[in-house]
Amino acid sequence: MIIKPFQRLTAVLFLVTVFSALGNEAKADRWGYLWDTKAHNKGQIHISYGYGLPRLENSNFKFHKDKADYRVVGVGPFAFKAEYGLSRQFSIGLSCNYIKYTSDWRENRFDSFHQRDLPFVYGTIAQDISIMLRMNYHWVVNHRTDVYIGGGMGYNHWIAEDFTNNAPDDSTFTAQFKRPMPAAFEMTAGIRYYFRSRNAVYLEAGYGKSLIQGGFVFKFRQWKKQE
Repeated sequence: MIIKPFQRLTAVLFLVTVFSALGNEAKADRWGYLWDTKAHNKGQIHISYGYGLPRLENSNFKFHKDKADYRVVGVGPFAFKAEYGLSRQFSIGLSCNYIKYTSDWRENRFDSFHQRDLPFVYGTIAQDISIMLRMNYHWVVNHRTDVYIGGGMGYNHWIAEDFTNNAPDDSTFTAQFKRPMPAAFEMTAGIRYYFRSRNAVYLEAGYGKSLIQGGFVFKFRQWKKQE
């Protein structure tokens, strides 16, 4: 196969760019190696995502728990965090959570077409979105491990929509569920383990959208040339 001159030039430029980037990264590693040996340090940025269990807000739908075939199902909480190291001991960041619930049940209602009572499905789809400003205190830090405690406060937003498979004139019903306060709060203790210099797994336990939460962490470092 004959490669056109433009394609050949493009391939050469791509290879030059890759090798240059690798060379610059190696040089940056030499500059920042001693400074970046800790699992947490000043100036570092940590991005994490995870999943929590169990959901703590199923009780918000308890008003319909005595209905036939009552259930609450959903996904979440999904957790996303961004954190910046203020010092070796303290960091500040944002903590976001997302949960989607579906609560449904069955009720017998008279159907004019069939002239008898039939079971119809009623329910609510709710989305819970929270965003909090969080502070962490990093208690024990070494090359691989970061043990920390932290807490956050912020805003909690609910989006709810009722549904039914009954006739349209019955679609205006209003399901009852306990709407939480618009304030969000969490207090947890956690540990990160770095199996690579920039990649870690984490586990947190405490009060929040769930009792236990775990996931992955990606560390981005602020380059600092050694004197």
